[in-house]
Amino acid sequence: MSSQKPLDVLIIGGGPVGLSTALQLTKLGIDAWCVERRATHSRHPKAGGLHPRTLELFHQWDIIDAVRSEAVPSHQAEGFRWTTRFVDGIHLGHILFADDAEALADAAEASPEPGCFTPQDEVEPILHQALLRAGGRYAFNTTAEILGQDEDGVDVALTDDSGTRSVRTRYVVAADGVRSRTRDALGITETISPVFGESVGVYFRSRRLTQLSENSPYALSWIINGDVIGSFARGPKDNKWIFNFARDPRLPDSTYDESFCTARLREAAGDPEVDVDVISILRWQHEAAVADAWRAGRVFLVGDSAHRFPPHGGFGMNSGVQDSANLVWKLVRVLRGTAGDALLDSYEQERKPVAEYNIEQCLINTERLKSTGFMVSDPSELATIELPEGEKIRRRITESLPAQHEQFRSAGQQFGFIYRSSALVSDGTEPEHSTVSDYRPTGHPGARAPYVRLQDPSGEFESTLDLPAGDFVVLAGQTGQAWSRAAESLGLRCVVISPPMTAGGTSFESLYGIDATGAVLVRPDGHVGMRVHMAPSNPEAVLRAGLGQILSNPAATL
Repeated sequence: MSSQKPLDVLIIGGGPVGLSTALQLTKLGIDAWCVERRATHSRHPKAGGLHPRTLELFHQWDIIDAVRSEAVPSHQAEGFRWTTRFVDGIHLGHILFADDAEALADAAEASPEPGCFTPQDEVEPILHQALLRAGGRYAFNTTAEILGQDEDGVDVALTDDSGTRSVRTRYVVAADGVRSRTRDALGITETISPVFGESVGVYFRSRRLTQLSENSPYALSWIINGDVIGSFARGPKDNKWIFNFARDPRLPDSTYDESFCTARLREAAGDPEVDVDVISILRWQHEAAVADAWRAGRVFLVGDSAHRFPPHGGFGMNSGVQDSANLVWKLVRVLRGTAGDALLDSYEQERKPVAEYNIEQCLINTERLKSTGFMVSDPSELATIELPEGEKIRRRITESLPAQHEQFRSAGQQFGFIYRSSALVSDGTEPEHSTVSDYRPTGHPGARAPYVRLQDPSGEFESTLDLPAGDFVVLAGQTGQAWSRAAESLGLRCVVISPPMTAGGTSFESLYGIDATGAVLVRPDGHVGMRVHMAPSNPEAVLRAGLGQILSNPAATL
């Protein structure tokens, strides 16, 4: 056992989720170290679509401008299309993320951060540089093995080019991916759905494809024909593209070399001469799984080590980043001694049901896609799709596209989940639930605090998104000044939101379900922890009790 002062948190795995965890902890003054077994960041973008809720977090971490600067231009990422070939194929249909200006306005009311496509190989360096600027620590070429743990900490063996050494840390966050060695070493099992398909992803450069699609509004093109079924996803720069296509499990992995993949890519493109410069090739499975436990003593699973989804809906990296936002503030409060250990149990209570729901919906998305020709066992079934006699097949695919809308318009799934856990104070009401597509903002405990645009005279606030800033905050109705005095006595920040502060005619009070004297306590992760509909006789006592319940510490102050 090391005699050195223990770390606060060791993060195993330096992908986007591990980096997000390390960045937040470091910015909050926690002694954290992130280690990654690979020699470099991801060269192959396993994920690329960033949801608005994830971008709201990036906004709060001060990396949103950098992330957007590496995104596919918005005019080239307005939706998806289905076609028989990329070049001069038969257009089968398309789905846009918003049909008209009204739909775009509705999305802007939900969040000031619209989704974008910034691939993982661009996101990781941005997070890494932000971590270093914040004074954080990160090490490549370093593997970690948990040796044991006790009531005070965890002993971990770290191995790098210089050898193996033991470190002591108070907590471990395992962000080491789909095949998590940490999860397996701890004996944590998974509930796994059967593998229902395999794919090959080719990351490549092509000047020709970029030139041909310069004015195309589609971020992704599904290719459906009798030769090959797959998809082309646009990269943000340097003529980069990703081509995914179905893998025949009867063929050995060695079949899928650069020559074979280039030939399949050109078939899908419909241009045998298209230039192709392969960067990397990745084989992967369509499967879904969730870890049966997300905590083992002082070790926590986040991201792909805790769950994995089919890609249809884009919830993989997004869910992982949001896992980290949920866990980090809880670790910080326990490490500072202002919260009880039971607060950490609420991480699994809150995030595991979200993962299970996302898996369910992604599986539904995948099943629906089959009607578009995706994952057919025998592509020859589509042999006539490009011929006159293929009109019936083409019409069937076109008519199946409206059923795909929930995969691409999932605001309710992204924003509308409502936690239930010990880290919340019930107000005795039942929430109005969102659907997959329709987000219904609510100030119910456990819900993401609804976005409200502000026009603060001081210029300090642009929206409620700027208010939590990594800490608890009380948002009070226009005559809720008593909450300010109560919050101050407990070391909390309070903002009394009067009508002149809100922009666009939004009623803060109606949106949050309180009257002019009421208030909500928003947690550091931006979710409502407590809602009081109208001012009680003793706001300080109510606030103190609520904070104590959330933090599992009746004597809690900040």
